[in-house]
Amino acid sequence: MKTTVFTSLCAAALFTFAHVSVANAQSENFEPTPSEFINSCASCHGVDAKGAGFLMRVFRGVDPGDLTQLAARNDGQFPFDQVFRVIDGRAEIAAHGDRKMPVWGDRYWEDAMSDFGPDEINRQRARSRILELVYYLQSIQE
Repeated sequence: MKTTVFTSLCAAALFTFAHVSVANAQSENFEPTPSEFINSCASCHGVDAKGAGFLMRVFRGVDPGDLTQLAARNDGQFPFDQVFRVIDGRAEIAAHGDRKMPVWGDRYWEDAMSDFGPDEINRQRARSRILELVYYLQSIQE
């Protein structure tokens, strides 16, 4: 019972903090930084996100794609939800075929598990890291 109450309180506090943080970020002209992208994605997608990361020499025949063209390839609209699902990767999307990209949702979840306790806080931490990537990708569309 105590654990349930504690978890609920933590989730409520995190929810409140997230809304306040989003409001503050919007009022301060929030701009995503490339740090999470460089840490998690640049080795395959390249620092410029155009698909020429150094690991592509090892994975011959795999095209990571130009991530600066996601909106252009989607009638000028950045496919926010689809990009989130692809990065998260834990929800299988049959239409995407074989999955060559690592499942970052699982990686972020495992990272969070070592640092935090209640599951909901860990899920929020993993989602936050994925959102950071999605917002960054949205900001670099050409």
